[in-house]
Amino acid sequence: MTLQNYLQYFDEMFRPTEALFRMVPSDKIDWRPTDNSFTVGQLLAHIAGAIGMYGRGLAHGDWGYRSMREILLRNRHTPTITVEEAVETLKKNYEEFSRVLHTLTEEEFDVGEIDSPQLGRVPRWRLAMLAVEHHVNHRAELFMYLKILGVKVHSGHLYSR
Repeated sequence: MTLQNYLQYFDEMFRPTEALFRMVPSDKIDWRPTDNSFTVGQLLAHIAGAIGMYGRGLAHGDWGYRSMREILLRNRHTPTITVEEAVETLKKNYEEFSRVLHTLTEEEFDVGEIDSPQLGRVPRWRLAMLAVEHHVNHRAELFMYLKILGVKVHSGHLYSR
């Protein structure tokens, strides 16, 4: 996969996210499906924030975490944010992610390796794919939260907007 193909793919996978965020009822921001789950507002913060983390990590190896254990422990303390805060953070981090990936050469993306707390030392393109997987998985989680809350969502909200 070329860097340009990846960036187009990431844009496609990212596109429905803001619209899905905006479907969250403001009175449900503190709702969670189980005691061990993110609240809706924490999930929004996690989705919006992770894009920036992956961008910095892919470009500079700056993950902000030393281990998966540290990531998981910090996730427990993710702040709840509003829909508007989440949309603003999402846009800012998406722009940063896109900007830093555009600075990479095809060679850096395709054969360059990078250390990460998630997968260890791997090709940069593999970490880039993990960024997409992470984003899509949590977006699907938000989609299911909305369904449970009775919000009228359908597969178009999940995949195409």
